[in-house]
Amino acid sequence: METKSLLFSVVILSVLSVGCKKGAIPIKKDTTEQVLSTATIPSLTTAAFSSVTTVSATTGGLVSANGGASVTERGICYSLRPNPTIADMLVVPTSVSGSGEFIARLSGLTASTKYYVRAFAKNSAGIAYGNEMELKTADVAGASFAFTPMFIIGSTLAATDVEVLTDGGDAVTEKGICWSTSANPTISNNKLKHNSTGIGKFRTLIKGLTEKTDYHVRAYAINANGISYSDDVAFKTIRKGNMTYTFNKAQNPTADQLAAYARLQMPVDSASWYINNLTSATKHVYLNYDPGVPTADANNEGWMRFGASTGVQNIRTMLHEMNHTLGTGTSTWWSGKIVAGKYQGTNVNELLKKIQNSSVDVKLSGDAQHWWPYGLNQNSEVSSSWDYVYNCLIIEAMRKDGMTAYSGAYTP
Repeated sequence: METKSLLFSVVILSVLSVGCKKGAIPIKKDTTEQVLSTATIPSLTTAAFSSVTTVSATTGGLVSANGGASVTERGICYSLRPNPTIADMLVVPTSVSGSGEFIARLSGLTASTKYYVRAFAKNSAGIAYGNEMELKTADVAGASFAFTPMFIIGSTLAATDVEVLTDGGDAVTEKGICWSTSANPTISNNKLKHNSTGIGKFRTLIKGLTEKTDYHVRAYAINANGISYSDDVAFKTIRKGNMTYTFNKAQNPTADQLAAYARLQMPVDSASWYINNLTSATKHVYLNYDPGVPTADANNEGWMRFGASTGVQNIRTMLHEMNHTLGTGTSTWWSGKIVAGKYQGTNVNELLKKIQNSSVDVKLSGDAQHWWPYGLNQNSEVSSSWDYVYNCLIIEAMRKDGMTAYSGAYTP
């Protein structure tokens, strides 16, 4: 028994000795080769500037090589300091071509300012920057104007039609006109600010002028560059008209008459004002309320009658009837001026061309009693108070053409 146990122990020890021998059991190693990326950052250049203004410019770049990896982002970065990065201001392209060229538009810049600009491109290896370019935005210039020759000129007022063509690269914050009796007026003289800003057309009406006086007017506009002025425009006001009236009223008026008198008072005062300030005519008229008259009528002796229709008891009809008292449709002069339905008079037709801003010659239309446009024959012909102004300007032009027998001699 003891001999067998000893032999078994020896065998076990022998086996254990063999299992622990160094290198006896091979260890399998991982033989997979590690692959390292060989991509590099892209190569690119920054494009030259174009369309440079006070607040914007166009630029871009050209990615000439992608570095062995796809370009995932590109654009323009810029700063007030050299060597701008994407941590500064940047814009993305507005277009990208297959050749790697891209275009970008910088906006919201400041006038008369230097910027540093670089194109950039990004791939898996990192961000690359193109060559640095210096951008100088344009300086703000003065505004430019178009000044329409003046044709709305009365004795105490005149209108100007102006257009601000360009703003000089910065928004026009104020515009208007200035005038004086001396050439080249400034806003330190007389100034009338318009209620709009920016570029575009505008009209102003100067009031409070002196009759038969030489004036000078200029348009002005204000932007970051300062105050700009148009060329000097000279004009002369006409002699002031003298339209007066007698309002014939009943000694013991009825309620209907009192109401009619009240309705007619404002029209006769307003129509007289238009004629006195926009023509040089002299006339005394007699205003009468006559319910038997269908609408209204007048003759060249100055007699005017208005009927009961409230639709004609207004400024439009009052001016129309005053035209008749001055000779339109009521004089031999008038009948000689209308040929084949057209008015034959140089001053009127030249004025009408200006009013209508026509590039071709035009002629006023007329018949035995009336004329148009701006003859105020119907309420529908009035769209604004400017139609009253045009009516009076044409009456004054008719006076220049010889209609003076019933409105006083015309003197420049």
